Amino acid sequence: MPGSLRYAGLGIQLAATILVGVLAGQWMDRKAGTDGVFTILGALLGFGGTLYSLIRELSKDDKDGR
Repeated sequence: MPGSLRYAGLGIQLAATILVGVLAGQWMDRKAGTDGVFTILGALLGFGGTLYSLIRELSKDDKDGR
C-alpha cells in the first residue's frame, strides 16, 4: 500500500476503541454504582490499546525497511 493510505484507518480505529471503552465503562459504572471511574478507565484503556497497536505497526514497518 502507498505510505499514507497504510495509516488512513488509524483515526477511525482510535475513535472506535475509545468509544467501546467508554461505553463498557459506563455500563460498569451503572452496575457498580460509581461516578465515572470505569468510564475514564475504559477511555484510557482504549487509547492505550490503540497506541500500543500503532507502535507495533510502526516498529514492524521500521524492521521491514518501509
